[in-house]
Amino acid sequence: MIGLRSLKQARQEAEATGSFGNFVWASIAGVCVPALIVVVGVLAHLLDRNAMPPSSLRLGTHLYVPLPAWLTKQDARAQLIELVLIALAIAALLSLALVVQRRIADRRARRVIKSLHRRVMQQSLKRAEVEGAAAQQSRAGTLIMESLPQLGWGLALWFRTMPLCALILVGCVALALLVNVWLAVFAVISGVFLWQLYSKLRYPDWLELSRYEIPQLRHRLIALIGDGPMMGRVQADNLASAAFDVELESLDRRIAGDDARRARLWPALLFTSSIAIAVLVLGLGINSIGMDEGLTLPAALVLGLSLTGAGIAAGRLVQWAMASRKSQRACEATYLYLLPTEGVAPSEQRVGLAGLRDSIAFQNVTLNDSVGRPMLREVNLSFHPKTLVALMGTEEAATRSVVELIMGFGRPAQGEVCIDGLKLLDIHPMALAKNVMWVAPDGPLWEGSLTENLMAGVDSNIDTRDMVDVLERLGIYERITRLPEGLETLVGPSTRAADGSDGGSDLSRDVRYAIGIARAVLHRPPIVLANEPPAPTEHINEDPCLDCLRDLADSGSLVVMLPRRLKTLRTVDRVVLLNGGVVAGEGGHADLLNTSDLYRHLNYLLFNPYRHR
Repeated sequence: MIGLRSLKQARQEAEATGSFGNFVWASIAGVCVPALIVVVGVLAHLLDRNAMPPSSLRLGTHLYVPLPAWLTKQDARAQLIELVLIALAIAALLSLALVVQRRIADRRARRVIKSLHRRVMQQSLKRAEVEGAAAQQSRAGTLIMESLPQLGWGLALWFRTMPLCALILVGCVALALLVNVWLAVFAVISGVFLWQLYSKLRYPDWLELSRYEIPQLRHRLIALIGDGPMMGRVQADNLASAAFDVELESLDRRIAGDDARRARLWPALLFTSSIAIAVLVLGLGINSIGMDEGLTLPAALVLGLSLTGAGIAAGRLVQWAMASRKSQRACEATYLYLLPTEGVAPSEQRVGLAGLRDSIAFQNVTLNDSVGRPMLREVNLSFHPKTLVALMGTEEAATRSVVELIMGFGRPAQGEVCIDGLKLLDIHPMALAKNVMWVAPDGPLWEGSLTENLMAGVDSNIDTRDMVDVLERLGIYERITRLPEGLETLVGPSTRAADGSDGGSDLSRDVRYAIGIARAVLHRPPIVLANEPPAPTEHINEDPCLDCLRDLADSGSLVVMLPRRLKTLRTVDRVVLLNGGVVAGEGGHADLLNTSDLYRHLNYLLFNPYRHR
C-alpha cells in the first residue's frame, strides 16, 4: 500500500525524532475511544433498566463489563452522576491526547521541512559549481514553492494519522466484534463495498471523458461564432449556422448523457446503502426481540458507536492513502535534487590567483542546464583588464551564464574558461572569491550593519572617511544619515514584493545597488560583475554608479555589466551580443546599431519610450 511506504526518506530524517511521545499519546487516545463507548453503553443500560447488575454487565455476545462494588452498592442517581463524571474525564483525557499528539506531529513535520530547506540551500551551493547558479535558483524555487510545502503537509498528515487512526480502528473493530461477531463482520463488509461503489461513482471513466470533451465542444462553438460573420461575407452564412447546430446538438447529447448516468447511479448508491442498513437493523432486531441471549438496546448502541468510530478512523486512513500520492511525488523530487553531485577537484590540488594580468578567455565553451539543454554554444570570448564590457542578449539565462562562469559557477560540457592561462577549475574557490566581486540590483546586503556590509567581511582596515567619501560621490550618504543609526544601522536581504519592489525594506533598490557599487569601489577587486537595476521612471542625466564603475575600469579592473539602461550601453567600451547561447556580435554601441539588426531590435524593445504604445 503506497500510504505505508510513502515519505519513508523524510520520516527517517534525524529531525523526525519524537516518535515515542507520538506513540504514547496515540495509544492513550486509542484506548480512550473504546473506553468512552463502553461507559456510554453502561449509562444507556442504567437509563434503560434503572438498576445495575451486582457484578458485571453484559453488553453483547462476548462483551462483559466488570462493575466495581462501590458502584453497584449505590442508588441509581449516584451511579448516574458518577458514570457521567467518568465519561467526562475520559473525554477530557481523549481531547488532551489528541491535542498533544497533533502538536507533536506538526512539530516533527516542521523540523524535517526546516532541515530540508537548509539542505536545499547547501546542495544549491554545491550544484552551482557544476550547473550554474541560475539553474539552482529555478530548481530550488520549484522545490520551496511547491514540493516542500506539499511534502510538509503530507508528512504532518502521516504523523497525525499513524498510529493514532490505526489504533482507534483496531480498538473499535475489536469492541464491535465482542458485541456481535456476525453483525460486525457484515457491517465492515458493507462499508468496504459501499466505499468502493462510491469511489467508482465519484470518478468513473465516462466522467473523465466528459471533462475533456465538453470544454472542447464549447471551444468549437466559440470558434464558429467568431467565423460566422466572416463566412457570411463569402455567402456561406447558412453553412456556419448549420455547423453550429451540429456542434450544439453534440454538446447537448453529451450533457444529457452525463445527467442520465448520474440520475441512475446516485439512486443506486442510496438504494444499496438502504439495503445494507436494513439487513443490519433486521439482524440487530432478530438478536434483540424474542431471544434471551439477544442484544439489548445498550449493546446495540455500543455496536453502533464502535462501527462509527471505526468508520471515521478508516476514512482518515483512506484520506491519507489518497493524499500520499501527491506528497510522495514531492518527496521524490526533493530527494532527487539532494542526491550527491559529481565531485569537483579537491581544494588542495587547486592554485591561487594574484589578480588579473592578461585576460579571461572563453575557449569554445558549451554550457548545458540541469536537463541537458544548451545555454551557451561554442562561445569564444576574451575579457581584458581596464575595460568596461556590457553583455546583452535575447535570453537572460545566456548572459547570466557568462557571468556565472567567470565567478566559477558551472562546468562547461565542452571547452574551458581560463584566467591568465589558468583553467578556471584549477583555481581555488577562495582565491577566486578574493578577486571577483558581484554587484546585484539589491546590493546584495546581508544581516549586519551598513559598515559591515561595506567592509564585506574581508577588510577591516577601510577608513570611515573613505566610506563617507564614496557614499557622497554616489549621492546616497545624506539618505543614510537619515537612518536611525547612520552607518551602524542594521540591514538585511531585500524582501521582494509581488510587483518586484522592495516590500517592507527601509532601503530602496537604487540605494542598495549603490551600496554594492560602493563596496566594489572600496575594495577595488580585479574583476567586478554588475547587474544593473531597471532605470528609474524619470529621466536622469547623471548616473554616479556608472561613473564609479567607469573609474574602476580605468584604474585597472575588468568590469562586466548586465545592462538595463541605455546610458550604460553608450558608456561601455564594448558590447557583447548573444542570440540565445551564440555570440552574434561584438563592438561599440554605435557600431552595433549600424551593423546588427538584432541589436537595433533589442534596443527598441528595451529602451524605446514608445514601445508599449
